[in-house]
Amino acid sequence: MNFVKKHPLLTAFLIPFFICIIICIGNGVYPFGDYCLLHMDLYHQYLPFFNELWEKLRNGASLMYTWNIGLGSDFVSVFAYYLASPLNWLVVLFPKSHIIEFIELLIIFKISLSGATFFYFLKEHFVLLGKDNRYHDNTFVPAFVFSTAYALSGFVAAYSWDVMWMDVVAVAPLAIVGLEKLVRDKKPVLYYVSLALCILSNYYLSIMLCIFLVFWFAWLFFTQKGGKMAAIVRFAVYSLLAGGTAMVLIIPELIILSYSGSSGIEFPKQIEWYFNLLSEVGRMCTTASVYEGAENWPNLYAGAFSVMLLILFVLNKRINWKKKIAPILFVLFFMASFANKQLDFIWHGLHFPDSLPGRQSYLYAFLVLTIGYATVRKWRGIRLWHIGVAVVFASALMAVSTMFADEDVTEYYAVIISILFVALYGIMTVLLKLAARKNRELLMVITCGIAIVELAVNMAVTGLGCTGRSSYNANVDDMQKALELAKEDAADNDVPFYRVEDTGRLTKNDDTRYGYASGTQFSSLMNINVSHFYQALYMEGGKNFYCYNGATPVTSAMLSVRYMVTKSIQPQNELTTLVGKCGNHYLYRNNYTLPLGFMMDEGVIDEWKPSSSSKIYSINSIGRLLGAADDTLTLTECTQDENPGTTTLTFDHDGYYYAAYDSCSTDSLTFSHGEYETTYSKTTHRYLFDLGYVKAGETVSVTNTDADAVRFNVYELSIAAVESAYNTLNEQTLSVDDFSDTHISGHIDVKQAGQLVLSIPSEKGWTMKVDGKDAEYEDFSDTFVSIHMDEGEHEIELYYETPGLKAGAAISAGCVGVFLLLLLLRQIVKRRSRLKRTVTDSECTDRQRILFIYAKHRMFKL
Repeated sequence: MNFVKKHPLLTAFLIPFFICIIICIGNGVYPFGDYCLLHMDLYHQYLPFFNELWEKLRNGASLMYTWNIGLGSDFVSVFAYYLASPLNWLVVLFPKSHIIEFIELLIIFKISLSGATFFYFLKEHFVLLGKDNRYHDNTFVPAFVFSTAYALSGFVAAYSWDVMWMDVVAVAPLAIVGLEKLVRDKKPVLYYVSLALCILSNYYLSIMLCIFLVFWFAWLFFTQKGGKMAAIVRFAVYSLLAGGTAMVLIIPELIILSYSGSSGIEFPKQIEWYFNLLSEVGRMCTTASVYEGAENWPNLYAGAFSVMLLILFVLNKRINWKKKIAPILFVLFFMASFANKQLDFIWHGLHFPDSLPGRQSYLYAFLVLTIGYATVRKWRGIRLWHIGVAVVFASALMAVSTMFADEDVTEYYAVIISILFVALYGIMTVLLKLAARKNRELLMVITCGIAIVELAVNMAVTGLGCTGRSSYNANVDDMQKALELAKEDAADNDVPFYRVEDTGRLTKNDDTRYGYASGTQFSSLMNINVSHFYQALYMEGGKNFYCYNGATPVTSAMLSVRYMVTKSIQPQNELTTLVGKCGNHYLYRNNYTLPLGFMMDEGVIDEWKPSSSSKIYSINSIGRLLGAADDTLTLTECTQDENPGTTTLTFDHDGYYYAAYDSCSTDSLTFSHGEYETTYSKTTHRYLFDLGYVKAGETVSVTNTDADAVRFNVYELSIAAVESAYNTLNEQTLSVDDFSDTHISGHIDVKQAGQLVLSIPSEKGWTMKVDGKDAEYEDFSDTFVSIHMDEGEHEIELYYETPGLKAGAAISAGCVGVFLLLLLLRQIVKRRSRLKRTVTDSECTDRQRILFIYAKHRMFKL
């Protein structure tokens, strides 16, 4: 106990830390087994982006742009959205093979830090140190329960893998303490630094924190006895300065987001409720499964005791009823915010989240735990009948919630477990009330121990989800060998820039995982115009991803995809050439590949109108316009046998074939014939399936795990049409002389005036020079950088600079400067005030001394 009292913040850190470590050991997380904490987007996005950050830091590459995220992406915005935590820079100290472990340590550290910062909030907000400068057991020990509850809340159990969100969760208690010091003590440093750090680390969750801070300030304002107008000014000034300090990242991020599928704001006009408010109580239950879907159910767990304490807060006699109104209304407002469409829209930054709902629930946990601790602080105001009412009412609320929520959302066993814990807390609190003073401390420690166990059990059951580490890293060595072989082959053929695709990709960000340029990405910052372009050509695309799946040879050539990595050998054909085998992988070179830039006739560009509603026509029309005599893809007949789980396609002549289903609910299809086998994932996204080269009489087997009977439309590829279109585009191409992250230079001999099209997404940031002079570029199909070129030889240069970075940096520097200036002025005013007081005190002392001497003199005379 002495250690705990001497190091309370460290203790508040270590309790959730050891709980997480024990859970990881129990789950067999490496090095205690073959699992890791990769889950959802951490698996598909964050880890690959950490790899790219590691590469750039280790190799001194530019942080402005990367070619290893899809067709090319601004990296400052990726950094701002996913990687901005100052702790992430430490990744450079780890070997690349252990970046997974680095992220796991970050997750556990931030969870544990949340416990320490919440304890600090309780210490400052409730003034836990007594006049003797000591903590007292009746409030000190329970504080560890509440700090652990914040660190292991339902939000953390559900979203701790969103490692960039956890910075805000950990620092938010400091920002709230800072706000209280700003308003009451006129001390701005903690508020400014913590809020600026939150916004810099993750602007998205900070939006919710800023909304919460407005409400918290309103409560402070109305409870402030004087200096209210000055408090408003301080709150406004330092909030703006904190926000302005983050502009170095926010402005570039907002500019790049304007190209994404999340751009635009459309406020919902009709009032809509997702579910009954009573059903939300079930989401507070112990071991209730975390929800990450699209039906908006929030993760509200903060300990079963928190529900009971909310009721005791209302009943507590020692808490003035006027002080109960604002907290209870705030809780009800939160409950309504999770269920109401308009409020949900506002909390999430004027957007609806794509799954992972109720992202403000970490603040709900903060609020209910603060109320709960206030109840414990006023323990003497609780009567025995209050405890009975709280136990019965809390249990009834949990039981009734199951009538309004699906069992998949709130399981019956979770309600039963929660009711048992509430009953146990009821028994322990009654014993605490009835026990002699000498026994209360032991009973309190036991009660707190039960609460810690409850929190640990909930985290073990619902949080820290795992996946296989070896399976995630299974292809690393073979892919690296394949990429080295591609690099050697490209060097031998004097090709400075090319893209690679992997038919067996594990994620849509494998390019970032392994370090190669590709035509695929999954990111919230993805350029939506590229996705639209892909979808119009029957490729895979969506709101936050685009993928090479579905590409035909012509579109593949336009995207400069030179190499393909496969896990099975392909039948010999005219489209590809085997470069070599790398372990269990094969590297193929596409025989039809264009450089980064190629000329197109402006008449072709004006006439070609790609449409996602006529995808085959879009493919065929571009081929025809480029000189092909035949359609690139022609609907063909084949013998088709559909059975649950398997469809067979038998062809009567040799050819290169593609297929598209009529309808399909399964999300994975495997195509195989002979030694060739390819599995396509996310097949409900509707894209073309490449069957490869099939010989006459050969049967292609298509299997799915959902026992669907799937029928296909089959198309035969015309090699003659491909070659004709390719030759037209290949007549005038850009020769790249120099290539880096942010600079491209090359030359081109234009024989016929037209548009130079580059397979680079058109976004602000690129500047172009033609023959040494600045030139304004255009957009090809609203998607790619292009520019008109006259006949003759031309030198081309492109430079990239993150848009808004300089302006943002200037604003950030200005805000830091203003903050430091205000601190300096504050110190000057304080010093003068102190000096004035000292002089006044000195003068008073001299006057008193003279009067004392005079009085003595008068007495002596008498």
